[in-house]
Amino acid sequence: MQMKQPDTPQMPVPEVAKLTQQDLEDREDFQYLLSIMEKQRAVGITQPLDYVDAMKYRDELEAFKKREAPEGSIVELYDDIIFDFDGVLYDSTYPAYRTTELLLETVGDKNIPIPETVEDLANSFQAPFKDYYNRFRVKLDTVEQIHSLREAYMRIYKQVNAEHHKPAEMYPEVKDVLDKIKEAKKNKPNLKVHIISAGLEPHIKDALIEADILGDFDEIHSDCHDKTEMIQAIRDKFGHPERTIMIGDLPSDIKDGQLVDGVKTIAVARGEVERDRLSMYLPDYVVMDLNGLFDLKSLSKELREKQ
Repeated sequence: MQMKQPDTPQMPVPEVAKLTQQDLEDREDFQYLLSIMEKQRAVGITQPLDYVDAMKYRDELEAFKKREAPEGSIVELYDDIIFDFDGVLYDSTYPAYRTTELLLETVGDKNIPIPETVEDLANSFQAPFKDYYNRFRVKLDTVEQIHSLREAYMRIYKQVNAEHHKPAEMYPEVKDVLDKIKEAKKNKPNLKVHIISAGLEPHIKDALIEADILGDFDEIHSDCHDKTEMIQAIRDKFGHPERTIMIGDLPSDIKDGQLVDGVKTIAVARGEVERDRLSMYLPDYVVMDLNGLFDLKSLSKELREKQ
């Protein structure tokens, strides 16, 4: 005799949630923001600032295209020329980023991959350094932790710089560029040249003295981790808001300059990858090396012409 199987209770089938038109639009926008962050080369653990940067690009691109940045020579267009130091004047690229690579291999979270090459790391670096190291779960919440990391960095940097066949030095065009600016000063006495850097004063001055260009700068501001404040101080001191320009090689340099009303920005991109990345932060100009300062082309105009 066959036993009757007990009835199996029927589980209710959950109703599949339906995507609204707003859901679809939000999903599409999120994917667009992710594509922007990829072009801006966000690495490690995504930071809130990555989303802010991506949204800024998304929201400001069309208005930026309508802007008019004057074209021509920097010495004719601007009175206060502000240079960042490392990566703009001083070629410390390999030792600096090789040091960062070795440091991250030591103190970073092993579950978070770091950029595969020194070039990849250079093309993804963000300042301030504390935020960048946070991407790899390096905690820098106390003065002691920051001091310890800086000590480790300098120890590795000296070793890398000594072993590298090409030590850090001024970029080859720097001397000629500064000579041209110095010549322009003869007919333009209000033309001033400044350095704003997060680097330490001995490091900067020793390098300028060795290159015999220390006297080419009217002001040198070192250990500046808030460049916006110093850019504003220069703008206010000399009273040339529309004729002040910041030259940098990192997204933070561009953003620091953009926060000061009237100030224009130049991104120095020493390679096509860097050019593509830095253009995503909408500087007024992008140059491939400092020789481009004497033939500035408006990025907004370039973007309009690509439409």
